[in-house]
Amino acid sequence: MKPKLFCSFLLLISFFCAKTQTLTLADCVQQALESNYGIQIAKNSENISRVNLKSYSVFLPVIYGDANYRSSYNNSKIERVNGEIIEFHNSNALNDGASLNMNWRIFDGLSMFFTNSKNKVLLDISTLNTVLEIEQLIANVSAAYYNVWIQTKLLEATENIVDISMQRFNIANSKYQIGAISGLEYRQSKIDLNADSSQLMLQKQALTNAYISLNTLMNRDLTKENYVQDTLTLMPLFNYNQIVDSALQNNSSLLIYQKGIRLSQMEVKNSLSQFFPSIDFTTGYQYSNALTPASVTSIQSMSHGFYWGLTARIPIFSRMENLRNNKVAKYQLQNAELQYKDVELSVLSALAELYNVYKNNHVLLEFEMENVEITSETLEIALEKYRIGSLSGVEFREFQRSYIEAVKRLMNASYQAKVSEIGLQLLSGKLK
Repeated sequence: MKPKLFCSFLLLISFFCAKTQTLTLADCVQQALESNYGIQIAKNSENISRVNLKSYSVFLPVIYGDANYRSSYNNSKIERVNGEIIEFHNSNALNDGASLNMNWRIFDGLSMFFTNSKNKVLLDISTLNTVLEIEQLIANVSAAYYNVWIQTKLLEATENIVDISMQRFNIANSKYQIGAISGLEYRQSKIDLNADSSQLMLQKQALTNAYISLNTLMNRDLTKENYVQDTLTLMPLFNYNQIVDSALQNNSSLLIYQKGIRLSQMEVKNSLSQFFPSIDFTTGYQYSNALTPASVTSIQSMSHGFYWGLTARIPIFSRMENLRNNKVAKYQLQNAELQYKDVELSVLSALAELYNVYKNNHVLLEFEMENVEITSETLEIALEKYRIGSLSGVEFREFQRSYIEAVKRLMNASYQAKVSEIGLQLLSGKLK
């Protein structure tokens, strides 16, 4: 390999260059959203809440029909006041009837309205849970995608090192054959080549594992590889105060807990409905027929007709359950407010720590990019010096190590900067 290839490697890790893409991040995210099981579960939960809201069952009456038929065989004895005795043996009595009934609760202390409003809030919470799942999936896919990119660039750098070690071994072998160097130097060059080749195998393994992680998130064939040919581009440095303001307004977890407070407020109001009376309106049509041969007065009776009525139930004493439920609801409201404050503190704390990492990695990137440029140029010079014999193998190896360590630090800073950028977008509610 020509030493000039180090410069071309620097171009590959540029953060603001374009390159032909086989499968973009947007493509990976789209596949993950369409096939991820967690998203499907969240959407089903959202649909359940939507069905509960659209049912309006709390406002509607209950209509039901009854039908009955009964046949019995009885022995009976009747003694009249005049002493006459009448006996019936194995007489068959028949009873049948049917009715169509409607029961409609027209007032329950406004509890039905609270229930409907509660279903609306539950739908909002389910929707936010779906959004939270989507945001987390986007963050995970993005991190896995850029990890593949980083591992690919590390593989390219490791291949460069193996190529350089191969050149060193060939040079050492030629010199050893003519007696210009000792066998010790020749063997050491072979040891270093084997070590770099072993590191290359490990790096290939790391890249394969990175692809497996990404494929798992997309729920696709785990053996798929070599479809990420992208570039890592960082956005302009975020403003901390703007990120904090956005998090307080748009963070999905905070919005969910805000809805939880609203839900608890409704439960407090709903607990007061237990102190009010309930009024039910009932109406229907019924038919009944009874055949009793053993009767001394009439053997058959039949009735049918329409009926309606109102039933009022007034709570007078319920073993103090109404007061207990109201007190419990108030404590639950306090807990919901405290939970929101606790989550808000956790989000702001995570935001502050992540922003510190994010800002520092932006600074580190400048240093590490310069270090890679310097070490690549130094390694180029060192290779020429080794070739002409003015540099020992041990010294040349140190230049190799300096270069690969600089590349690793640059890749790590790049990845951490991008992951922290994604994390800040996630916490601030901007990762859509």
